[in-house]
Amino acid sequence: MSTIYCIIDGMTDPSFRTEDYPTLSSMRLDKYLETTPEGYEPESLTCILRLLGVRDIPKKMRGYVEALGANIPVHPDDLILRGSWFSLDGAGRCVAPVKAPKKWELPAGVFYYRLEDYKSLLVLRQHADEIDQLVTTPPYASTGQPAERFRPSGSSTLEELYEMALHKKKCMILWGESVPSRIAPFPERAAVICGTNIVRGIAKLLQMDLLHVKGATGDVDTDLYTKTQETLMAAKRYPFVLLHINGADEAAHRRDEKEKKAFLQKIDAEVLPALLQSGHRILLASDHTSNPINGQHERDRQPLFIGGCKRGSDESING
Repeated sequence: MSTIYCIIDGMTDPSFRTEDYPTLSSMRLDKYLETTPEGYEPESLTCILRLLGVRDIPKKMRGYVEALGANIPVHPDDLILRGSWFSLDGAGRCVAPVKAPKKWELPAGVFYYRLEDYKSLLVLRQHADEIDQLVTTPPYASTGQPAERFRPSGSSTLEELYEMALHKKKCMILWGESVPSRIAPFPERAAVICGTNIVRGIAKLLQMDLLHVKGATGDVDTDLYTKTQETLMAAKRYPFVLLHINGADEAAHRRDEKEKKAFLQKIDAEVLPALLQSGHRILLASDHTSNPINGQHERDRQPLFIGGCKRGSDESING
């Protein structure tokens, strides 16, 4: 018997009710978890690491972990940042995420990588020593805000890149500044099934085995059936399996409450029954709240649900 930890990214929000999801309602609500440490923003990297039991989390590692997940080469003295692209209205205010350009001509020593959808990464060679003087603003509360609010400071190179990306109809928000770093590996042999670069990066950071699943994406179009079957297959070989499902968070960022709820109901009908009938111990949690009314992450304690067979104590990894 193995433990399967299903993390539904951004599952909760102010209107979330367990009783709207019949299979989830059959699981036992064990406790509420503090997934966002004091002094950190509620975001997937930090919250998922907390759910996996990591306590000593470096504050500036977001871009680096995404680079790991996307197999982007970095060096010890590199500065790595996330670039999130947003459309702008006529007054220069952020409206919604927009697809990142495939290519971008940049100065020598600066490398641009397009990830999925609106996401990109920038790698600045030999700029790691600038990290402590940088000031950036994550895009979680960007809707309706002027693009100027997200102008980086502390680096003339980053300020130049911000200007280069700023157009009448779109901008790039630079954030998640980081340098290569390490944390202790996960304490047991584990497999990870996911469709997002950040979770792929977490798997590599914690030295967990990342399993490729055809059709796994980071949005509501992910192949839930295949992800579930691969999770159950992995549970036969690994004592711990992390199944990460991300689409609800993206629907919330699009401020689409109906899409988010419909996707959660699909998970409840297609994923959870198979997990609970597998004979394995099932843990289920959300990493953070994602509010589809304002499109933002919010700091809330998250419910931990337990189902399936017990393995010793019902204490979660998070504790």
